[in-house]
Amino acid sequence: MDYNTWALAQKAETLRLSGAYEQAIEKFEEIQKSDSDNAWLNAHLGTLYYEFMDYAKAEEYLTKAVKKNDNYIWAHAHLGETYRLRAMTENNPENKTKFIKLAIKHFEKALDHKAPENSNYAWTLAHLGATYRLKITLDKIKLINENEIDQESKKQALNYLNKAIELMPTYAWAWGMRAAVHRLAQEYHESLWDLGVETQISPDMETLQHSYYPVSSLVSRRISLYEHAFLFFYLTKRQDNSEKDQSEKERYYSGAIACAQQVLILKPGDLIGQLILKVIEGTQKKEKDQLNDKFREECQTLIKKIDAKLAEICKAVLIYMIKADHKTKEKLEKLAKEECISGHKLKKIVDDVLKNFPQNIDTNNPETNNPETNNPETNNPETNNPETNNPDIQAEAQLWLWQNFAWVEGSASALSFLADLSEVLRYFDQHYDEMTGEALPYRVLAWIIYDQYTLERLYQTPTLSEKERKKEFKKLSL
Repeated sequence: MDYNTWALAQKAETLRLSGAYEQAIEKFEEIQKSDSDNAWLNAHLGTLYYEFMDYAKAEEYLTKAVKKNDNYIWAHAHLGETYRLRAMTENNPENKTKFIKLAIKHFEKALDHKAPENSNYAWTLAHLGATYRLKITLDKIKLINENEIDQESKKQALNYLNKAIELMPTYAWAWGMRAAVHRLAQEYHESLWDLGVETQISPDMETLQHSYYPVSSLVSRRISLYEHAFLFFYLTKRQDNSEKDQSEKERYYSGAIACAQQVLILKPGDLIGQLILKVIEGTQKKEKDQLNDKFREECQTLIKKIDAKLAEICKAVLIYMIKADHKTKEKLEKLAKEECISGHKLKKIVDDVLKNFPQNIDTNNPETNNPETNNPETNNPETNNPETNNPDIQAEAQLWLWQNFAWVEGSASALSFLADLSEVLRYFDQHYDEMTGEALPYRVLAWIIYDQYTLERLYQTPTLSEKERKKEFKKLSL
């Protein structure tokens, strides 16, 4: 690489570091025309593509870099992160397992050569821990049949995250990820502690407070303020009927409600926040036998608002899932035949996706990256058309799903919370099915959209007893 080319490469790298990713890609690709085999160029171009959530291109360029220079530890670390992010967004169990293994392989390769005092070493440790976090609930059979997580993966996740925090105590992301691991292990006090530390040291409170969804996602990359509400909520199921524990339970309910209300103060009109608040309040009222018509009316008003947005977002997500993998269509067809969905409000969503797809989604429209877009439309995906097996169409659909992962996660979130609210209302209102319908179709559709997330929420929800939760797990084998 001559001096002028190197100067241009440094300009491209400056653009990358400043967040001007599109301009940086243009510069790097211009340089590549004359130096396509350069490991440094390929590695940095690959990281730009994973910032755009184009994991296929990120993998392509980062793989070129490590093949050219197997000791390029920075490239190995970022290739590991590319595979971790692919695993996060993957529903196919074989592919998810494959990407997790590849992520671990490249993170471990990076750790073999770095000095522990290097800040990149802590980053790699934390992201390796986050990869093991994905394995904690990967074994769906074990989770469903035995109601247990993978303890060895939990141990490994904590091991690497602990080391990262020890090396860099102000590493907010690592604290937040460790909170997620403790949460999945139902170690809620430990999770709440770690989340509190993350909130205190995070340099980006706006991200924490205004995250769209209640778990860390590819949009926010953080556990949001919602998680505080969930952790307090989860702690309520740890209490028995003693007077002391009942007092503790009330404190936890108050904390959960306060956190959910704070979200609505910071972001008025947040429908997911309102739904979470109703699930928490409803569970508390159910335990006290205080559900009343006022609560029912509030839920009915909220559900009408949610239904309008959720239906269109779910249809958009499902249609792109079918275009990316025809197995989604088979799952929907199976659900459509089940007795539980007959007469349910979700039946229309499933039927619309299978038979009457809306037209004209523009995959280049930046509005499709906004999880709050009111009217997502869909892109001519006739499922009986053999073109849906066209590799180009599949690749385009997969890219859309990666770049709109907030919609995928958000759909599964909303459906899971609606299932919880249905359980609450069922206790009070014999006509609850007119408002929400039965819980099971919500959980099954959420499972189809994002199975790992759905199982994790069901594994922890206090709206069901342990016995009821096991029954729900088994029903998800529809």
